[in-house]
Amino acid sequence: MIDGLAALLQWATVRIDADYHPWGTGFFVGPGLILTCAHVIQSAHKEKSSLQIYWQERYYEAAITTVSADDSPPDRDLALLKVPLENHPCVLLCGEAQPYSRLYTYGYPGSVPGGTSFIFDAAGPAGERNQWITFQRGPVDPGMSGSPLLDEASGCVCGMIQYSLGLNSERGGQGLQARVILEQLPDLVNQQLVAHQQNRRWLELLSLAQRQRLGQCCPQYQSLLQQNPKALKVFLSYSGSQRDRKLREGLEKQLASFRRQQLIESYHSEQLSAGHERSESQRLLEQADIILLLISPDYMNSDQCYNEEMQRAMQRHEAGTARIIPIKLRPTADLASSPFGKLQALPRSGQSITESRDRDAAMKEIADELYRVIQELKGNQT
Repeated sequence: MIDGLAALLQWATVRIDADYHPWGTGFFVGPGLILTCAHVIQSAHKEKSSLQIYWQERYYEAAITTVSADDSPPDRDLALLKVPLENHPCVLLCGEAQPYSRLYTYGYPGSVPGGTSFIFDAAGPAGERNQWITFQRGPVDPGMSGSPLLDEASGCVCGMIQYSLGLNSERGGQGLQARVILEQLPDLVNQQLVAHQQNRRWLELLSLAQRQRLGQCCPQYQSLLQQNPKALKVFLSYSGSQRDRKLREGLEKQLASFRRQQLIESYHSEQLSAGHERSESQRLLEQADIILLLISPDYMNSDQCYNEEMQRAMQRHEAGTARIIPIKLRPTADLASSPFGKLQALPRSGQSITESRDRDAAMKEIADELYRVIQELKGNQT
């Protein structure tokens, strides 16, 4: 999930300079429009210093379109800058962070003027109206104010960093919730829609669960989500042994019509380039809407399959971000006590594919069951 969105977030994040000196962070929220904290630019605004953004190794002059007053309450600590740019990505600003969410950010602390990434754990909401989110297990150094907070679960920027809870420490900081930002800047709702109509890349990187959550949280995106429904991503987790490979190939032949109809895109580790198998496999696992666990003795004996892919798949199942389907390739002992033991495995008879009298019929049954899941998920896609 997060690799593609993290790269896009980094691309949409800018450094804000005053008289060409690094000052803080901001990010694109609309065509030529940058959001940041008012306190990032307040002193430069008072002193009438020139403002620039540094983006893609170039400087652009920036004009202030909106900035809150000095005596404004902290939840109005907002500013918008305008730059003469159009061809750039925009973040998707929506909702609010939930407790225990993992948050990714990219910003420009003074110690790293070239930009850097951090991952925080959301601790929980703060304020009488839950207008803030506190986060921890990472440093928030000077220059990080105005950095976007990407929520891994929702796939949206759920807030913006405002303050540190302890400089040069792991105490983390506090951010203003996206919900509150949009309440304070209502025109930004339409500017966000325009940005994502013009460039759908952020929407296309969202998983099925993230799209569903976006439609519920921000109904203004429903019409965009209904356009060009995307194929579901199916990841096949299997051991790679010769016996399992042949069975996987037979199963994929049964799924060929689904791919031709663009109902699904299917992936497995052997499709990946040499030298990057594990990292790319993890990325595809994170982005998958459906994960097929192709169970065999070799699968249960594989550290990568059992301890990495299957464990992460079950975490995504418990979080409701992916549908997990165990498929019994070959007879395997003690599956009931495994982490996926309570999930409905296929074939439904309880026999493995190799125990079936007609393997083609068993694989067709699996494909038919998978088609029902695809139709269910596609029906909920928007």
